[in-house]
Amino acid sequence: MITIKYRQSLLLIAFLPLLFLQVHAQNFDEKTYLHKMQVMDSLSMYKMQDYDTLFHISILENIHGTDYKSDYYGWISKRSKQNILLVNINGKEFNIENKEITSLTVLPLNRTTIDTLIARQKKDREFYERNFASNYPLILWLYKKGQYSYSKELLPENDKFFSDASLRDNFGILYYDAMLVAYSIERNYPKAIAFGEHLSGSIFNGYQYQKTVVPLTLQLKNNLEDFKTFRLPDSLEWNGLKQKLSRNDQILYLADRLRLLNCIQDSQPGDISYAAYQYAISRTEAAKLNVGHPGDDHKYEVVNPYIELIQMRLNPHEVELLLPYLLTNTYIPAYNYHRDFFPERNLHRLNWVIESLIFEITNKLFIDRLSFDELTPGQKEAEVNKIKKWCSENAGLSQEALTIKILKTADKWADFYAALQTAREAKYDSLLPIVVQRFHDFNGGFWPSYRGTMAKTMFELGNEKYISTVKGWNKDTTDIFVNLYSSLFLLKNDKDSYGPMMDRLEAIMKQCDGTAYYPHAMDLLLSMNDKRTLKLAEGILNKQQFQMMMDWPYNLNFIKKLLALKSDYTFHFFSAVLEAYTPDEMARVHKDNDHMMAQNDNYVMVVDELKNGTSHYFQDETNAGRLAYIKALSRWFKTQYGLLKEGKPNELRLEIKQENEPVTSIDTYHQ
Repeated sequence: MITIKYRQSLLLIAFLPLLFLQVHAQNFDEKTYLHKMQVMDSLSMYKMQDYDTLFHISILENIHGTDYKSDYYGWISKRSKQNILLVNINGKEFNIENKEITSLTVLPLNRTTIDTLIARQKKDREFYERNFASNYPLILWLYKKGQYSYSKELLPENDKFFSDASLRDNFGILYYDAMLVAYSIERNYPKAIAFGEHLSGSIFNGYQYQKTVVPLTLQLKNNLEDFKTFRLPDSLEWNGLKQKLSRNDQILYLADRLRLLNCIQDSQPGDISYAAYQYAISRTEAAKLNVGHPGDDHKYEVVNPYIELIQMRLNPHEVELLLPYLLTNTYIPAYNYHRDFFPERNLHRLNWVIESLIFEITNKLFIDRLSFDELTPGQKEAEVNKIKKWCSENAGLSQEALTIKILKTADKWADFYAALQTAREAKYDSLLPIVVQRFHDFNGGFWPSYRGTMAKTMFELGNEKYISTVKGWNKDTTDIFVNLYSSLFLLKNDKDSYGPMMDRLEAIMKQCDGTAYYPHAMDLLLSMNDKRTLKLAEGILNKQQFQMMMDWPYNLNFIKKLLALKSDYTFHFFSAVLEAYTPDEMARVHKDNDHMMAQNDNYVMVVDELKNGTSHYFQDETNAGRLAYIKALSRWFKTQYGLLKEGKPNELRLEIKQENEPVTSIDTYHQ
């Protein structure tokens, strides 16, 4: 198993103002109005005069077994037997399958249509504000159709958001986002190039991301065989290639294909990972084939060169083979964003991947990627030569010797922590003495603190010989993470510390929301076969944040362990909620077919998991059906827990599944 060492990277990107749409028209003079129309016409990717008819299209889309209704207003760009390509009134393209369309209506150019669109703007203000070009394409189209009064009626009220620069930036992010989608999600290079050529025009001079668009467009033109003849092999192909290629050639083969890393941000908040599964088909193709992507279907899976290079465990001499790639200006089909309705888009570079890879291999952070990108070619080469010198100086060291050297000498926490992870995974005996030696060398850190991380290492790996040292750490009450892990260590290893450490832990858990400190203490508390520790462990159930996430597999394991210990408190905690469901309560939190979860549904889903191994609760979407399901589940739970208490065979599924601690905060930096 590969453990990827994550670290925070602040992507400092200037914030572009969002366009905030105002419903009422601004009183532009005729000259200004005509100028704005000319600017929008130049900025628009689409020639609006070519579209004759405005349509309203309603669709019913099935996503993971649930039907969702959507409405689109716009112009049909292309039609086929299978699809309609629609450009909506906000300037975005949508590929709509004919089989999903429930109605397609031609909208006449009259008062009723304009009032409908204005009413929609008022109702869905946030929706319109999230579309960077807002309804500018509609304003321009009305102008092109000679409907000047209607066009003016839809103009924004505040000129601040209708300046020439604002128009440029808003059309810019609209098309830049479309370009990145075409490049990364669709792998449609010709489409991405078309957007790139448009954004490279002089009308977009001054747009922030034009400096990325121009070289990216050239790169795409020069690499049209990406994902075709130049591609990632599947595992079978790669195993065959390894038999033919020397080790150095394997490294170069993989490094050359790092520019194909296709990493998709699947949520917001969220981020991307270079360790993500890679596939032979694009995300768009996968959707057409109804393939889970990413998913469990290995038919389309290919090797990830980033992971393969980590697994090869390159020595410092071999790391030198990667250094030339640091000097490239190549982009990869992977980008992240803080929120899709903010204009920031962070397109990743090949040299970022190489920098991350070198850090993973060496446990040493040589460069700051953003600062490095701003250097001149000569300055970059000088920095790369420093890395080359380090590789030469350490070429004779084993992985263990190199890791220990970094642990002893690192002055950056990132380097020390990376080496700490490697030493833990490899179980190096010298790790804990170094942790003791360097405990006071690092200050700061957040969630957990740097010293808290070292105290956690001691709690998980240490033994009685470190009791005296940890007692010293425990005296410092200024760092709650040091307090937490040193208290847990002493509770586990020093019976004389039981009373004081339980007092300390009870105080810490009072400050916990159920996810911050509790999960790190649960296994020890549950293992002690002690009424006081069990009572403290049961307290996690009362914590609001835990209740919100208690059906997550990692948290569900704690509930299973509590029930396995025949915790009456845990049984009554869930049973009481199930019994409290009434028709009135159900009507208060749900409507038939609302597809929405309420807070109390988490309790139902936990017990459902204990019965079925997965939740069937939402398969019945009517309130009457849900209530009947809950009442039957409540009766089952009482019966099965009664059998458990009596030591008799029962149907409670209390097997513990191996689950990693959930990452509760992944977010792309936003300025």
